[in-house]
Amino acid sequence: MADEGKEFQGIDWRRTFASLEILRSFRMAIHPASLLLCFVGLGATLGLGVLIDQIPGVGGTEVHGKRFFENVKDIATFTLWGNWAMPYVGGRTWEDFSGFVMGPVAAARDGVLLLCGYWDKGWPARGFVLIYGVLLLALWALIGGAVTRMAAVRVAREESVPLKKAVCFSTRKWLSTVTSPLIPFGVLVLLGILIGAPTGLFLLIPYVGEWVVGVLFGLTLLAGFVLALIFVGGTFSLGLQWPTIAAEGSDSFDAISRSISYISSRPWKYLFYTIFATLYGCLTFIFVKFVTFLTLRITHDAVSTFCFCGSGVIDDKLERLWQLPAHLSSVTPEPGIEFYYSEAWATYLFLFWVWVVLLVAMAFLVSFFFTSQTVIYFLLRKTVDATDIEEVYMEESEEEELPIEHPVEGSAAAGGEPARPKPPEKPGGGPAEEPPPTETAT
Repeated sequence: MADEGKEFQGIDWRRTFASLEILRSFRMAIHPASLLLCFVGLGATLGLGVLIDQIPGVGGTEVHGKRFFENVKDIATFTLWGNWAMPYVGGRTWEDFSGFVMGPVAAARDGVLLLCGYWDKGWPARGFVLIYGVLLLALWALIGGAVTRMAAVRVAREESVPLKKAVCFSTRKWLSTVTSPLIPFGVLVLLGILIGAPTGLFLLIPYVGEWVVGVLFGLTLLAGFVLALIFVGGTFSLGLQWPTIAAEGSDSFDAISRSISYISSRPWKYLFYTIFATLYGCLTFIFVKFVTFLTLRITHDAVSTFCFCGSGVIDDKLERLWQLPAHLSSVTPEPGIEFYYSEAWATYLFLFWVWVVLLVAMAFLVSFFFTSQTVIYFLLRKTVDATDIEEVYMEESEEEELPIEHPVEGSAAAGGEPARPKPPEKPGGGPAEEPPPTETAT
């Protein structure tokens, strides 16, 4: 029996369940180079916002009764982090628990709503949004291109791209990564002008204009439907555009066409991958938050153990400088605390280092987003184009760094005939006659 010799070799879970490839995102997201780039990006993002908010005639607008820094602080503290102990104590509702788990999604939502709130304020708040948005796009196009490049090579070839080479690649592709998100919305604005301007001009004609627009309003709605499709396609394809450039080494037009094509060809699979990656990212962020909390709490307890002098002035000195980390909102002293000597200024130093730790944890979220979107791109490419995950664009300088075995001259590996053995010499010193070739029977 031919089948009796066959043995069960096991199940290749990654080939059977392709979505399990997304689980690799956590390991790639915590790579030090990716975390460093995202940490720098978050610090620059916060710094640029605070700086632009100080420019007369552009900044100074209050949304929800607060300036830019206070709004961002509320999003980072109450929305993203919530209560440290929420999943570990009783008396919490399901809404509290779901809000704690889905904190990253809620924080992203509140960030978008904050920019929309600035835009709704009119000018000069809209100038703040435009300047800030352009600078953020230029910054994150460079950082996102480098992070997705490192993730693409790691997914395809299990090789690490040095930070310098990833940044150099992103620099060369910077124009493509900047323009790829702008082109769909640029087309949307252009078509909106071409459609809306004639309609508005016809409405200005007395008595006749409203009848003309009313008769042709069906065509206007059809054009609006096309604009809606462009908006949806451009929005949903944003996450896949930079991974496309990183994996294919292509330009912005190829990134747009591939990302929209993959999503439109497999919309439900893309939606499933996105939901799976979102849930996995939120769960891993709970672990990251817990480790961050332990870091702060253990440090505080270790220092407070030896912070005693028996004097009422300095017994609670550490608590005045840095309160016990129960939740993020307590990283700053509560109002009404009386400081002694230089404690008021030293508090800012403690606050700075605490925020460094928190920004590293938040950088994980950004890194996870880029790496998970890169994995999703490879999965969709394999499904739609039947392209192996192992295929990725490599530059000539990167290929030259791979180890290459140089075959011996004349060997079969060098492309020539196998080397024939040297015939033995005659006793007199001359070469021995080679035996005649034997003929093989045909």
